[in-house]
Amino acid sequence: MTMENQPYITLMDNARIRRTLKRMIYQIAEKARERDVLLVGLNERGAAMTKEMESLMQNALDCPPDVAFFNLDDKNLSGVAASIREDHDFMGKMVVLVDDVIFSGKTMFTALQKLLADLECTVYIAVLIDRGHRRMPVQAEFVGREISTKPNEHVELILNEGKADRVLLYKFKQDA
Repeated sequence: MTMENQPYITLMDNARIRRTLKRMIYQIAEKARERDVLLVGLNERGAAMTKEMESLMQNALDCPPDVAFFNLDDKNLSGVAASIREDHDFMGKMVVLVDDVIFSGKTMFTALQKLLADLECTVYIAVLIDRGHRRMPVQAEFVGREISTKPNEHVELILNEGKADRVLLYKFKQDA
């Protein structure tokens, strides 16, 4: 699916994304109470959101969040997951998996299986956009915006220099 020359609608601009992330951060801080927070960014766009959330979260929490990044495209997922578990203490922390868009839930389900297998911790999911249509038993606790989409539509977070810039909704023509 190529996005070039496809009609699109801008769902969120940079200012709206930042306001939404700030609101999500305060929701996370409220839920965390006195616990430390570990933000885990998934893939490139989840990592970009995690970095922005980390900088915005400095004011919302008593201590800054711990941050990790998990790329599901890595050839050695088990090794990467083990490395993250060795480098970050999950016990007693509020773990928040962060991604840009949740659709079928497959990406999040895979991340939960690979990264958090055999760990005893509370895990929450934070996404900028929830477009519904879940096929996996995964629900986001912290959602920036819920958007009802059709199968011929695609939602994408556009990055500019590694930062969240805008969210676009592409509408593809259905073949007859």
